Parts: sequence; structure tokens; C-alpha cells
Amino acid sequence: MPRVPQNCPPAFLGRYTVLPGDTFYTIAQMFRLRIEALAANNPHIPNPNILFPGDVLCVPGMIPYPCCISLQPQGRVPFGTGGVAYIGFAPRGGQGVSFMATLPRPGFFGNYNMYTGDIFIPDIGGFGNEMFPTPQDPPTWSTRVELPTAASIVPNSRVAIGTSNSITGATGPVILEGVISGGSCR
Repeated sequence: MPRVPQNCPPAFLGRYTVLPGDTFYTIAQMFRLRIEALAANNPHIPNPNILFPGDVLCVPGMIPYPCCISLQPQGRVPFGTGGVAYIGFAPRGGQGVSFMATLPRPGFFGNYNMYTGDIFIPDIGGFGNEMFPTPQDPPTWSTRVELPTAASIVPNSRVAIGTSNSITGATGPVILEGVISGGSCR
């Protein structure tokens, strides 16, 4: 029977499900924290040397994740425009944000030739990546932003998809946006 915490401490609201072969050491390395901190924040695991696949650990994160945010239009958009941002663990440790949206070609909004997916963390700044389309019409655009391990998503972080021009450097309007609250994504 997997061991799951009833709740997690405020700075450890993220959750990680133990996989076969995981140890407290490898999980601590993945999240770049001390084994003692991982053990202290997971009292439902009485012996840190014994983990079972399916056990759930509290890991550093000021918001409960993984979570998904529906991005809301920030102005007039064509019918069928919409998107989501998935907040979770990055493949190499730390946190990541994956964006996916059905959008018209960027030129619909002006002299722009690309979309970017961005996260803006209060008191830290923004991180973003260019989005790439599928061949459908209209295309589904996607990207993933992996945060540096020194950065952590906090309440009131904003996720957005906006336009820009890679030739002129001009930044255009935000098309879709969402806000991460303290208790959940919205």
C-alpha cells in the first residue's frame, strides 16, 4: 500500500511519486536538496532507507504541483483559440512549465512571426521559450520552459503566451494568460 502524506509543509507543497529504483539519495539529488531536509519533510516515511514504488514524497515547491492551468484570452481571439500550461517537474530535476495552445498564425495579431511561452515569477523575473506549431490548420503550438534550479514557482506567478517578431525583436501582445495561486492553479 503506497504511503501518501495527508498534507505537505508550506515550502514542500510539490509531490513526487517514487519509481522503482528511487532512493532518498537519488531523489534528493534530483531536487538538489539535502537528504535530511527530504526526510524531515516526509515524516510519513519512518525509515528513509526503505522506499516503495508508489510512495508519495513532499518536495520543494511553494505551490501544489503537478497542476494544469487553463489560459484565458487577453483580448479578441478567433473561435477555437485556447491553451493550457502544465506545471510539473522538469526532466532533469527542478520545475518546468509546458505550454500547449491552439492559435492562429502569429501574423493574425500584427507584424509577428512567432509565439513564446513565458512564466513570470514575482521578485525573480521571466523565463520563456519559442513555441513550435504542428502541421494542422490552425496549428497547436507547444514548448517547455525548464526553470534554473535556483528559481522556484511561487504564488502569483503568471504564465502567458505572447507574440513577437524574431527579425525586428518587437514583442507583441499577450494572447493567453493564467495565474498560479497559493493553493492551486487557476
